Amino acid sequence: MKSRTYKPGEIIIQEGEMGRDLYVLNDGVVEISTKENNGSVILNEIEPPQILGELSFLTGLPRTATAKAKTNAEVYIFKYENLEGQIAELPKSIRPIINTLINRVRAQDRRIVELEEEMLTLKRKLLTG
Repeated sequence: MKSRTYKPGEIIIQEGEMGRDLYVLNDGVVEISTKENNGSVILNEIEPPQILGELSFLTGLPRTATAKAKTNAEVYIFKYENLEGQIAELPKSIRPIINTLINRVRAQDRRIVELEEEMLTLKRKLLTG
């Protein structure tokens, strides 16, 4: 595990990139966003203690959102390679539970983006009358 401090505006995790490292936010504020048709949508602002990159860490799939330092942000970085053996030691009965939780979180992330897009559409309609 190593520690790194990101300056405001620095990208910690980029949506779509491959990577399995796990980040633990120790200090600062991080903005979580996802790509949208004409830019990005801010999903959340997080403060310690929070974990970043857990879905890619567990699944090996591309990053689902961008994490950008809003203030100076110190994170502890856990390399997947260093934890891979410990994950493999988990009982097989635990893996379906973890997979179910991952799928539910991903579904909720997608639903949040859909709802935000619906809100933007409604706002545009209200403004254009």
